Amino acid sequence: MRAIACAALVAALASAAWSPARSQTASDSLTADDAVHEALAANRDLQAARLAIDVARGRRLQAGRLENPELEGRFADDFAFNAEGERTASVGFAQRFPITSRLARERDVADRDVEIAEAEVRDFVRRLVAEVESAFYAVRALDERISVQTELIESVRQVEQTTERRLRAAEVSPAEVSLLRIERLRLEQETQRLGREREVAVAALTRLLGRATPEELRPAGELDPGPKATALPLPGAPLDGKDRPDLEAARRGIERADADLALARSEVWEDWGVGLDYELERQGFDAPIGVKRDSFLGLGVSIPFPLWNRQQGRIAAAGAELRRSRRARDALALRIEEEIRAAQARVSTLRASVDAYAQEILPEATRTQQLFERGYRQGLVGIAELLQAQRQYNEARALYLELLGDLRQAAIELEAAAGTNPHLDTTQGQGVTP
Repeated sequence: MRAIACAALVAALASAAWSPARSQTASDSLTADDAVHEALAANRDLQAARLAIDVARGRRLQAGRLENPELEGRFADDFAFNAEGERTASVGFAQRFPITSRLARERDVADRDVEIAEAEVRDFVRRLVAEVESAFYAVRALDERISVQTELIESVRQVEQTTERRLRAAEVSPAEVSLLRIERLRLEQETQRLGREREVAVAALTRLLGRATPEELRPAGELDPGPKATALPLPGAPLDGKDRPDLEAARRGIERADADLALARSEVWEDWGVGLDYELERQGFDAPIGVKRDSFLGLGVSIPFPLWNRQQGRIAAAGAELRRSRRARDALALRIEEEIRAAQARVSTLRASVDAYAQEILPEATRTQQLFERGYRQGLVGIAELLQAQRQYNEARALYLELLGDLRQAAIELEAAAGTNPHLDTTQGQGVTP
């Protein structure tokens, strides 16, 4: 009877260990793409970031416009002096015009600001998508581990109940029941710890999705990213900024600094003023002239000369900003290449570890567990040794799932570093208002 109880224990534990995690079949399951689409539509931080595009568009709408014209009026009377009825009234119209390409340069700077804002929003999307996918698969990995733990606990509980009945029949020793109970309690504590980690991960994912309150989520999808995780080429070709939005923003920053330098140079000569005025004058003279009325039409020009202020500081600052933008772009390009290399090295290392567990470690742990099972049936080993072998297999299985989760996270990091996520192609130029 002892052999029968042990066989039931081994069969139940092996079945639980080998069983895959329960699949998500409920209608409320959530895929990674669903999570990303929801975040792109409702994430609060992204909504705030997109407003930067509208701000830049508003400034572009204002850039390159003429100053408003000025209407001037003047009236003078001698009532406070001789009171001879003499007076003068005039009305004038003045407009300032740039004699350089200042307005065109202002529009160039504003255009670059819009492009920078759009690129920065796309970079925000790049990082947001990576955060959402990372949080999603963190929950998914925990679900896999909790599922395996839960099934194993139930199997141990069933065998524990069977062993307690055998104990009442004096077929097993109390020590064996105690070992089973300790193993079950240990598994329950581990499952509770994983459950707390899942709560934290779900809270992070809920915030990224833009949901107001935490909700129960049922992530669905494979943990293993498959061959696409290593499909990206090693960085070697020069980066042109078409993939990484932050590199594109840096390139646009250089163009903006260049345009701002041109604007500073165009501001050396300030706008010229042109005015047209009409004056009506009434004068009193002694007889025989009497009262005399005259009308005048005048044209005036105001020309400021750049004697004291030639925008030296403004030009120097703009030139320094241009040089800084170029250095920053070069540094960013190197940093991106390093990120891609590091992420791809991590993917390759984890891929090798996952394959080693799947092809060598797990099969070897299974064979070891089966050897202990036969030894227990033959009376060569006790239940403590059998449980130790089973625990070793369970730890190998848990580490295998952990490595799978790490591999998925590394694949997400590699995709974010290379800027190849397909969701970036649908977010260019999206402000809040058209």
